Amino acid sequence: MVSICCMIRDRQPPFLDIWHAYRRATLSITSGLHGTLWRRCKGTSGNKIPTALISLQNGSYRAVDVTTGSIILESGVMLPRVSSLRVLAINAWGRELTAEDFNGLVSYSSQCSELHFYRCFLPWSVTTYRFPAHLHSANFQVLWKPEDKKVFIMDLASGRWVNKETKVSLTEREYSDMLIRFRLEWK
Repeated sequence: MVSICCMIRDRQPPFLDIWHAYRRATLSITSGLHGTLWRRCKGTSGNKIPTALISLQNGSYRAVDVTTGSIILESGVMLPRVSSLRVLAINAWGRELTAEDFNGLVSYSSQCSELHFYRCFLPWSVTTYRFPAHLHSANFQVLWKPEDKKVFIMDLASGRWVNKETKVSLTEREYSDMLIRFRLEWK
């Protein structure tokens, strides 16, 4: 069985690379080929390909359609839920995601084991969001890396970010300082 790691880059010239590494094929596509990728991943071409990792690169994520449970890319293509998905990674390149964005992505990835956010800014806490009980028992992990040297894990019980190394909760002051640095870096 071959697993597919889907990396979607929405702002680069169209190309399609396939290579194998450690018994895993990696499929990297750009905006012009979103439909081709999802026909392959959904098995409509006759080949059912399990997809363990989807990585949305370079700000290709736009929103989650809560009525269909699909991710909407900047190109307008809708990515339906993938039952074999284990990790969803969002690299939003300088974007500040709202609590609504966060909640939609958690909902989309609820059958996954991990949800990763890179180079984007998330709300300080998501105390209004109720994580489904099965996520607590399934060891679901939300990882956020807003800066190169900072990695946080969401405490699902409190809805607050905890430093992965020190296990200390992110304070409002630290969050404000990071937000200032983030906005200066990405303006």
